[in-house]
Amino acid sequence: MKIPGNYLGLFSFCLTFLFASSASGKVEVLGIRHWTAPDHTRIVLDLNQPVYYDMFELRKPNRLVIDLKDSHTLLKKKEFVINDRVVSKVRWGYFKPATLRVVVDLIKPAQSNIFTLKKFQDKPDRLVIDVFRSDLEEKERKKRTAYKKKTAGTHVVVIDPGHGGEDPGAVGPSGIKEKTVALEIAKKLRDSINREPGFRAFLTREKDYFIPLRKRWKIAREYKADAFISIHANASFNKKKRGTEVYCLSRRGASQEAARILAAKENFSDQIGGVDLDPYPAEVDSILVRLEQIRTINDGLILGKIALQELRKANTINFPVPLQAGFAVLKAPDIPSILVEVGYISNPKEEKLLSSNNFQSKIAAGLKRSIVQFFQKIRSETASLNERRLKSM
Repeated sequence: MKIPGNYLGLFSFCLTFLFASSASGKVEVLGIRHWTAPDHTRIVLDLNQPVYYDMFELRKPNRLVIDLKDSHTLLKKKEFVINDRVVSKVRWGYFKPATLRVVVDLIKPAQSNIFTLKKFQDKPDRLVIDVFRSDLEEKERKKRTAYKKKTAGTHVVVIDPGHGGEDPGAVGPSGIKEKTVALEIAKKLRDSINREPGFRAFLTREKDYFIPLRKRWKIAREYKADAFISIHANASFNKKKRGTEVYCLSRRGASQEAARILAAKENFSDQIGGVDLDPYPAEVDSILVRLEQIRTINDGLILGKIALQELRKANTINFPVPLQAGFAVLKAPDIPSILVEVGYISNPKEEKLLSSNNFQSKIAAGLKRSIVQFFQKIRSETASLNERRLKSM
């Protein structure tokens, strides 16, 4: 087709504009990070916008290949070394001019789950690559389910350090992360409980990696836990706000607006940490499950009240009783559970406290005493109930 001379300049301008728009519209890989869990490795690619991708697997050697469409990167390095039990390294290069090929070199054959996450708060668009080893998953599951109580009187407590990995939780003025504080306190609490005769404690995570909220209480069930404590640090726009708070589950909405807001924030953890919800069907909600959960919620409230009494010795208490809301991490139907916000990391003074060994030990000691008193109370009430039953016979 012949283009009239008076339109030739305009036509050239349009072509230039289209090519420039296409180039500027390319997806850019901004960065790469990873976290190693006992049974899987998570790799996260930060992107400037959503991406389309193809994925396939290759053998001999084992590797996972992801082709990012219309993408490029300005990262100087061409590989990212991991060398854990699942992945040796990640490398990348251009398969075609407009296709960035990412290759994940595997230690052994593995399963993968790849999904995208939209921009959220301070997180950019992301491509999440979870690589699982079924043999390692089974090993971890067996370790939890194989635990047998040494005596009939042994009480098992599972402690959940909040957040982790891609999800830092709240961040203090000096950069201290909630996930770090929570893990440090959880380890101190575990060790303190394990020194108590007749008790055994376990953690949902022992290092810096993310666990979906539902999996946290499922881990507790695999350990056959008698109690579950989730450790967190709070944050507020009011930098002067401080103090410790205890929360329990509610099936009927939040007891206060503050509890509803906090539950919504904590339940967003899956979106920040990155969870592909497709593999997670809705929980069974039968009448029997509801009745069991009502009982465990009541027991959780008892534990929460005792915890507040003991934590008062370590820090200011904001509410005299536990507040209730729909915390996803507390939804185990048969385990009394509480969520403890040990302090406000957004308060500069309390941030220093939260990162101090002395304060962390005081919080751990208070929670250990709470656990011991809780089971003493349960035993006493059970003995009293049995005695009344015998007298009525």
